[in-house]
Amino acid sequence: MTTQDKKTELLAPAGTIQAGLTAIDAGADAIYAGLSRFNARERGQNCTLEELAKLTAYAHRHGRKLYVTLNTLIKQNEIPDVAEILTELLAIRPDAIIVQDLGVLHLIRKHFPELTIHASTQMGIHNSAGVRMAEAMGIKRVILERQVTYEEIATIRSKTDMELEVFVHGALCCGRSGSCLFSSWMGGWSGNRGRCKQPCRRRYFGEEGNGFFFSPKDLYALEDLPTLVDMGISSIKIEGRLRRSDYVHNVVTAYRMMLDCPPDARAKTLSEAKRILSHAIGRKWTSPFRTEGDFKDTIQHRAMGTSGRLMGSVTHSKGNGFEAKLSVPLYLHDTIRIQPASGEEGPGISVTRMTVDHQETRKVSAGQTCWIACDKPVSVGSRIFKTGSQTADLSKRIEKLPQRGIALDLTLSINATHLTAVLPATEQRWEVEIETQPARQHALEAATVQAEFARTCSTEFVAGHIQCEIVPDIFIPPSQLKKLRRQFWDWCVEAAPQKSIQAAYATRLTTLALEALTPLPPMGTEKEETVILVKAASHRSHPGAVIARQIDAADSSTDEVVMPEFCAEANIPQLAQQVKAALDIGIRRFRVTSLYALDLLQQVQNISITASYPLPICNHAAFEALHDYGVVRGAAWVELGEEEVHALLAQIGKAGEVLTYARLPMLSTRMEVPVTGKIQDARGAKFTVKHGRDVTLLLPERVFSIKPSVPCHRFIDLTHAQLGEPSTSAFNYPRELV
Repeated sequence: MTTQDKKTELLAPAGTIQAGLTAIDAGADAIYAGLSRFNARERGQNCTLEELAKLTAYAHRHGRKLYVTLNTLIKQNEIPDVAEILTELLAIRPDAIIVQDLGVLHLIRKHFPELTIHASTQMGIHNSAGVRMAEAMGIKRVILERQVTYEEIATIRSKTDMELEVFVHGALCCGRSGSCLFSSWMGGWSGNRGRCKQPCRRRYFGEEGNGFFFSPKDLYALEDLPTLVDMGISSIKIEGRLRRSDYVHNVVTAYRMMLDCPPDARAKTLSEAKRILSHAIGRKWTSPFRTEGDFKDTIQHRAMGTSGRLMGSVTHSKGNGFEAKLSVPLYLHDTIRIQPASGEEGPGISVTRMTVDHQETRKVSAGQTCWIACDKPVSVGSRIFKTGSQTADLSKRIEKLPQRGIALDLTLSINATHLTAVLPATEQRWEVEIETQPARQHALEAATVQAEFARTCSTEFVAGHIQCEIVPDIFIPPSQLKKLRRQFWDWCVEAAPQKSIQAAYATRLTTLALEALTPLPPMGTEKEETVILVKAASHRSHPGAVIARQIDAADSSTDEVVMPEFCAEANIPQLAQQVKAALDIGIRRFRVTSLYALDLLQQVQNISITASYPLPICNHAAFEALHDYGVVRGAAWVELGEEEVHALLAQIGKAGEVLTYARLPMLSTRMEVPVTGKIQDARGAKFTVKHGRDVTLLLPERVFSIKPSVPCHRFIDLTHAQLGEPSTSAFNYPRELV
């Protein structure tokens, strides 16, 4: 069966266990959830390991799937913590792990191969070459970068059977996924670490006026579901792990209706689905990116970027709360956001106490003035947005959810006289004599045995991966197979109790810990180099430096060419020709800035490849993942602090490089940004909006400039900067990456 023949999955957010249960009840085929660390929504409530285990068990009992988001960048000293989480997930055995960091991918492939990997949208995969590279790296599904058009997706789909997942509803980021530095630059809160402060939602001031120039509308694609299904998309995804259960219920219900309705009922169903969706409070909707023309109407620059329904304003404020005049009803336990007029991010709260005329109340009617308890600073004149409604209390239901047993893998082999089962985790073996019959019509099949043995009849275990080999043309009656299954799982409880399996899984941590402390073998003995990326027409002399140019500007004076970070699907053939042209003039050094470029270079012999910003390397495992595909040098991720850079270089040695000077794009976007030139925010931070042929860049006034205190290769990028600029910033280098 090809990917196109499979049913399209409806995937819903589970920011909490309550939201997860709600999503499944509303008809989601799968849910995705994160833990308190290392997920792209760390500012949310998220799930504990115990809740995740219960939610996985609940999903599997109802024939649904659960994916775990482990999709942030990981620093070198965090590798042991990630390994512990992966060990716990090995026991829980969710249906996939969604990853951004190539180091996490490498750890899973090497030490936890039982876990399935999905590539997060944060990996920035946006063309068929990137999908091919992901497949080569052992990834089962790619969640495509959000700013890919339907035309491009259709072309990608035609070139691969890889599972593809696309977003269909919810909040959009202005910046292309995985390379945004905006929040981190503005205060150290990195979006690549799940802690974005959303500076893109703020008001900015330009020479021709002010506005919310980087604040997109919310994605909406109800009418486009038939197109995506016909295209063969494996999973359609609803954004919203920071959302409450009421939002999840309404959105999942609406999209489930449209997915299930027959073609002749679509018009009527759409009307009802949109009515339900109108109760899911968010921003104004924007259509999907069917073609590049749809990028023009995505940003809503005249409207404040706050999500929610405007319901009033703050008329008075004190330390313990504020007075508000409301235009729509408010109920106890509704959630609201108080948005300052400046456009800065305001506090969000759940309403736990409110009064009218000094009397506590559970409801405030439209037109009334009330007092709302709040321990966060609120300014007079701020507008109040309703972001969620009170929801049913699921606490008792959650308490009754059974614990999930530990996942246990097994390998079965059946011949005419014996059934043998081996537990890979402990290498224990169980063998029993059996009676078989020659197959008359239907021989025993592996799928039949796997389905039977997956029923564990035990609270201690759930079946993990079951491999089965059967000699041809034998038959076992179903009743006998059922009896064998019961005998096996009874033996497991006695011979391999939970503690022994947990201990077996935990032994991988020892191996991994030693690996994390052992520097990689030397990958070169060359002396330290300085590589300078110059502009196309630059002929300025840089004695002793390696001269790099963008690949479309390479000439005979170029030592190294830089592959573009973004390459639209239609431009891949042209880029392949540029690679050939560079080789023809003798260039043998290539710098890749996105995974897709490695695919284009895989068949090229006798070249040297460096991985560089914005392809992130935060830990030794990420470099190892790239080294497996020809990378011999890797640049430390630009957000890292000095100690974090040192820790990385200590592991990868002379294969390490540091970007020391550049004007770093805060974000790169295909959306039409409605401003050009110089802008600044209310705090005086200054930027330049630069429109290019394929993308628009937001460039800061200050140039990133650091001086590493340890020996290393150095990279200087003069694409948007000049040497010796007076206004510089060390970014996160003097502090740690949050």
